Amino acid sequence: MRTASKHLNDLQWQGWPGDQIAIRGKAQWKELLGSGSECENDLTMGVVRLKHGESLEPHCHAQPETYYTLSGRGTVTIDDVAHDVDPGRMLFIPGNARHQIYNANEDDLFILYVFAVPDFSKIQYCF
Repeated sequence: MRTASKHLNDLQWQGWPGDQIAIRGKAQWKELLGSGSECENDLTMGVVRLKHGESLEPHCHAQPETYYTLSGRGTVTIDDVAHDVDPGRMLFIPGNARHQIYNANEDDLFILYVFAVPDFSKIQYCF
């Protein structure tokens, strides 16, 4: 297994195609480790950014996921239970749990996400 090193500032923000934003939300992300990392690994990791009033709409996927709030404040709802998030907050999201992120605050919300799968494209989102 090789090591990997990336800086968040060296990557471009990605988002859903324009025709899917109404269903999926305006979340943007940068993949730090996973399908594009050019190294063998067992994880996919990245950062999601939500600006004021933006959300990652309710969705689920078979794989468990972990969120760690880097900066900002917001609300993550998991199976209808709302969790306030702020810097330093970790949330574990079980596989197939319906979840959403919403930022009602002025500052951008940045959350580190981690999946125990080597390729982001293997994650099948259901909205």
